[in-house]
Amino acid sequence: MLSEIDWNAQSIAIVSGCAIPVVAIVSSTWYKLERAKTDNKLKQQMVERGMSADEIERVVSAASSTKEDD
Repeated sequence: MLSEIDWNAQSIAIVSGCAIPVVAIVSSTWYKLERAKTDNKLKQQMVERGMSADEIERVVSAASSTKEDD
């Protein structure tokens, strides 16, 4: 089926125009998932070290405020 398509500039532009938003959505979702995994791993390590909920909350809020400043 793909071999039957005449790959001229117009068909390449159409395929690229459809592929770019898909790649953007997938990479954005992947980034959010990886960030959530990293945050959860940090929280788990803090719990294992015996930090209180207040201490964990301070660390997480400080980390999120520096991410927003970037």
